Amino acid sequence: MDTRDVVIIGGGTAGFLASQFASQRGGKVMLVEKEKVGGICPNWGCIPMCFMDHCVEVIRSVKEAAKDGINTGELSIDFARLMGEKDKVVRGVVTGMEARLQATGVEVVIGSAKLASPNQVEVTHDKGTKEIVQTDKIIIASGSVARRYDVPGAYGSGVLTNKELLNLKELPKSLAIIGRSVTALEQATIWTNLGCEVSLIARRPQMLPNEDEELAVYIRQALEDEGVRIYAGVDIERIDDGKEGKTVTISSEGVKKEVAAQFAVFALGQQPFLDELGLENADVTVTEGRIKTNERMETGVRGIYAAGDVTGEMMLASVAMIQGMVAGTNAMSGDAAIDYRVVPRAVRTVPPMAAVGITEGEARERGLDIKVSRFPFEQNPKAGIIRESRGFVKIIADSASGELLGTHVIGPQAPELIHEAAAVMKMRGTARDIVATIHSHPSLHETVQRAAQGLLF
Repeated sequence: MDTRDVVIIGGGTAGFLASQFASQRGGKVMLVEKEKVGGICPNWGCIPMCFMDHCVEVIRSVKEAAKDGINTGELSIDFARLMGEKDKVVRGVVTGMEARLQATGVEVVIGSAKLASPNQVEVTHDKGTKEIVQTDKIIIASGSVARRYDVPGAYGSGVLTNKELLNLKELPKSLAIIGRSVTALEQATIWTNLGCEVSLIARRPQMLPNEDEELAVYIRQALEDEGVRIYAGVDIERIDDGKEGKTVTISSEGVKKEVAAQFAVFALGQQPFLDELGLENADVTVTEGRIKTNERMETGVRGIYAAGDVTGEMMLASVAMIQGMVAGTNAMSGDAAIDYRVVPRAVRTVPPMAAVGITEGEARERGLDIKVSRFPFEQNPKAGIIRESRGFVKIIADSASGELLGTHVIGPQAPELIHEAAAVMKMRGTARDIVATIHSHPSLHETVQRAAQGLLF
């Protein structure tokens, strides 16, 4: 029977980092991945989505160039080439990850794996052969799968998830995107700017339910201004074949409506993947559809860890990275812990959004004594120069100490600007710390400084 120090189930973001850290600490590591190294993020998630977002920025810049006296002629999109370039970026990232695994001596197996006992993993190779691997430590990093509503037609032909949508070979004429998640809003932004007719369908009225309501309302209006048709607060009854491709039947207060599109797309977010992992063979407990862990990424079974989306924590690649690092370190007798207190998050819409910490609504629900300050981008010179003056920075701070509790940005380069606030919050800094820091002028970062100034008076 083969032996390893650590066996990792899943080669996504968490599994990749876990294997790196375990191997670098001297471990003999086996990483089992059923599909593609890197998992969702580089192959079907944040990397291709970020590339598509970049394309949207270019498209919008070209359209606006004439305002600055730069004439570019008629805009056209070669969709096949665009998607080909997207694939090149993805291959580059994945190839880099594979090279790093090889360089650190991680044994990569393409196949599936399940727990046979607390110290044994049954590995099925892609050729069908099976083996039992004895191991001291196991890290479960099996990731997640796209959620779908349980409605008639949910799994029919022409009903896509993010994965299939990002692999289309031809530009669709129309899409009916179901959801109010980050993915739903980002996809709506991308495809409407590529020239596709987009309908966004949500069961609840508020977009982005976990974000600040003020920003959620703002971005909904921005999407509608872009031409996205939004049907929010409706029941989704069924999905059928139609003349255009698919028809989504929705209803509100007894009134039914059919939304037609070439494709229907579920963009509801992800749910932990727990199928066929053999968790029962090692007494690993599943609670509320996820594997719970402590701050060391340990499960309730000694020697078994979990990391990434399977834990059901914030399903962000950035979080999965740290979870993987912690799990890999501790599996090789290290002493690492994760802190979820400060986690920046981004929504790449137009304008983009980003946030860190609690919302104003959360602060008031907790009964906290807070101060809230806002500063609009329209008063920032750099925003005026780049002709991106929509949006604002909103900071929530403790009234007595001035400590930052939450920062929310909607406007140009929001996903980059948020890290100033995140760094200050990590050190439990105050609004005064931001104000006292000299900021480059003119710069978009000055909006964060000016919002912090509003908390001092």
